[in-house]
Amino acid sequence: MSLGYDELVPGKSAEMRDGRLPPRERASILLSVHTEFSTVEAIWRQFEKTADCFAFQSFDFLETWYENIGCRDDLEIQIVVAWDVNAKPLMILPLGIERSRFVRKLTWLGNDVNDYNAPLLAPGFSDRVAPGEFTRVWHDIVVALPEHDLVELMRQPAVIESQPNPFLELSTELNASGAHMTMLGVDFDVYYKEKRNAKARSHLRNRRKKLEALGETVFVQPETEGDLRQSIEKLVELKTVSLNAMGAKNFLVQPGYEEFYKSLAEKLRGAGGVYVSHLEVGGKYVAGIWGLVHKQRFYYLLASYDGPGFGRYKPGVQTLVETMRWATEQGIRTFDFTVGDESYKSKWCEVQIDLHDHLTAKTLRGSVALIRTRVFLALKRKIKQTPFLWDSFIRLRMRFLAK
Repeated sequence: MSLGYDELVPGKSAEMRDGRLPPRERASILLSVHTEFSTVEAIWRQFEKTADCFAFQSFDFLETWYENIGCRDDLEIQIVVAWDVNAKPLMILPLGIERSRFVRKLTWLGNDVNDYNAPLLAPGFSDRVAPGEFTRVWHDIVVALPEHDLVELMRQPAVIESQPNPFLELSTELNASGAHMTMLGVDFDVYYKEKRNAKARSHLRNRRKKLEALGETVFVQPETEGDLRQSIEKLVELKTVSLNAMGAKNFLVQPGYEEFYKSLAEKLRGAGGVYVSHLEVGGKYVAGIWGLVHKQRFYYLLASYDGPGFGRYKPGVQTLVETMRWATEQGIRTFDFTVGDESYKSKWCEVQIDLHDHLTAKTLRGSVALIRTRVFLALKRKIKQTPFLWDSFIRLRMRFLAK
């Protein structure tokens, strides 16, 4: 459907009624809400070519997520397109309403696999929707959507490529985790010397020589569909072992997750949007990486290595360095380590990004659920941002939950 402001609030006067904001002079924005990917595919694919967005908001990424993961949940797709008066899209919001036993929650599509959530913005969006105006646009969007109890829009960066994220005009709270990235430059050797001192570089070279003494050591980027799937299967196996050893939640065993990573890699194999590589020593799979490539930005997302067999040779770092070298040679300038405050990231990253959560209740039931959510998130942030508490939590998790 396509709705303008007056159509959304028929019969309302200029006075505020039922807590709703009165209209005022502003640019006209029309809305269409799509409940299937197919009805918005052509618009989305064309729009994302020039829009400011992250890899997680591409059509292929979210459609593949829905086909493998989202379709298994009680989820209503609610993709919103905001249009200007010339019928050109200004913004796409990939939203959905999750239904559980107790609440209906408005959230981002792909929320469980997205490191960054955000709308897709047309170039110059912030010029056409003036500062402070998005609050009213968002009000119109919420009115246009089916009823829900709770809005939970998590992990939003303050900037979407070159533009401010309009959602930060709403009430937000800091997420428990930050994100980290580094700028590679044009010469990887120069970058590498700046980031790692001579001792660290020598240490890694010596480990590489010891690896090579064990057998032929090669970095492989699988090309065929069969090799691609096999490489991802081995990566998932290693990641599962690693997560179990830490006592961490293993999201990869949930239905559809492994297939999501395989399917997206296959779908974008020729386009270069997914990067898969692994290190082999004597024909044995030792370490692997699954990442995304989008607009001169590499997203380092899924990585693991054979710790029991090869951990002393630093195969994970070896693979990371080779991936960063490859990215530099491809003209990629930003290497994004994404969400998480692991200590190793500080050795590489000079840029830290705060992430913001927008939480609000729409009903009494939502208010009750929101209290529980806020308590959980506040406790999580306190633990993660306090080194002593976080270290203690990790030790206890490994002691009692490790498999």
